[in-house]
Amino acid sequence: MRAMMLLERQFTSVNGILHDIADDLSAEELTTRIFPHTNLLAFDLWHVARTQDWALQTLIRGIPEIIDAPYWQGRGRLATHGIGVGLTEEQADDLARTLKLNDILEYADATHQAILDWLRSSPDEALDETPDVPAHLTRYPVYLETAMREEVPWMFERPPVWRCLNPALGHVRDHLAEMDLLKRQVRAR
Repeated sequence: MRAMMLLERQFTSVNGILHDIADDLSAEELTTRIFPHTNLLAFDLWHVARTQDWALQTLIRGIPEIIDAPYWQGRGRLATHGIGVGLTEEQADDLARTLKLNDILEYADATHQAILDWLRSSPDEALDETPDVPAHLTRYPVYLETAMREEVPWMFERPPVWRCLNPALGHVRDHLAEMDLLKRQVRAR
């Protein structure tokens, strides 16, 4: 099996888990804090999609993120730049309360499709390429802020493509596991 095919299966699994968690969430569940200082589910769902968009479009390809397309404008703060790093709990909550589940899922699916298209059109050797991440980041000043530099210092070291993909897969899986637990907790109450 090719590495890109394996990654395709992994990303498809992540998208499936996201839908398993989110598809039946109520508006109340999306914006209920389950435990102190945890994110609202709407915020984490948005963060997962934004992280995947950032990893592929900004870090690897150096092109505008999916969220910049006119199609996504006018949907609350769905099109907020950044991935949420550096936001206070109050700011993250305010963002989450403007989001609609259908918009988040549609955006997550569009981002997922972009990832699949890129994986299917790229040879395995592309994983070892070294994109000019520092140059790519200049398109979005939010990624140059101190909070982002402290959270993701390796992005300024010209990481290879495989490293750029890691947040879009491993990091988001951590959030999905957390969201699954939080969803079960809110429903157990």
